[in-house]
Amino acid sequence: MIDLGLNQGMERFRNTEKDLLSLFYSSSTSKSSKEFRFAKIDSNFISLLPYLNDGAVKLYLYYMIAANSNTGESWHSADTISRKLHVTERSIANWNNQLEDLGLIYRTNNKRKSKATFVLPLTGFAVKMDGSKIEQVLNDLDLCDTNTHSKVFGKYQAIIRLYITNEVTKKITEVLCVHLKRITSVANTVLNTVDIYIYNTCDAIGKGIEKALASYKEKDKVAMINGAEKITLGRKTFEPYRCFFINVPTKVDDAAIYDIMSQLTGDGDFSGLKQITITEEV
Repeated sequence: MIDLGLNQGMERFRNTEKDLLSLFYSSSTSKSSKEFRFAKIDSNFISLLPYLNDGAVKLYLYYMIAANSNTGESWHSADTISRKLHVTERSIANWNNQLEDLGLIYRTNNKRKSKATFVLPLTGFAVKMDGSKIEQVLNDLDLCDTNTHSKVFGKYQAIIRLYITNEVTKKITEVLCVHLKRITSVANTVLNTVDIYIYNTCDAIGKGIEKALASYKEKDKVAMINGAEKITLGRKTFEPYRCFFINVPTKVDDAAIYDIMSQLTGDGDFSGLKQITITEEV
């Protein structure tokens, strides 16, 4: 006989008002509610609030609600927005300038009458790309050396090579990671920093490298690698800023790379790390 649980008493609210409000919120924001648009407000927005006037905040909230949930993009014209917010187009233009100056949005023409507006991330992240796309990003956006700077993507910092081993499977994965940093500042005061890590993985590493790393029996979670070759992306050759051997039981995904790179690109002192020398066998 199947027990349908008919004899069990219904669970009561522990706190009627609080529990009911939580239930109403979760139900109204579910995917079944077609009218609901959840605006993801980054907590770092708080640090920028004092530098925005009320109109700019109103416009930012408008973009957050109007943006495509997958791309952060909206195509609403200044005329459309001004009518919805009951302000002049001149006000919209001024507020757009404030939002762009603080790195909250980016607007591009794309040869259309109205500009595309992208809501920009305020928190760092890692994103995986294949080698050709990484090359295209560096070349097309002119981010190939430390003297270049992009308002949207920040400044090129370094290319770091990682060799990540899984302590369970013993598999070693090579990771090539480009570090970009976008800093928002006002009057020499840093308000927000966004670290962007663009990376690519390669499972087939050189035999000499694999042998040297596999023979490293220490229990250190991280070690410095010496003797790593230069990095070539298209016509550009880079000196690897640092190379590390990461000995942690983790899968290589966006979250893991961000966590690892955040520690390696911080203000840590690497002088005491174990040193591993590797050479590539022909």
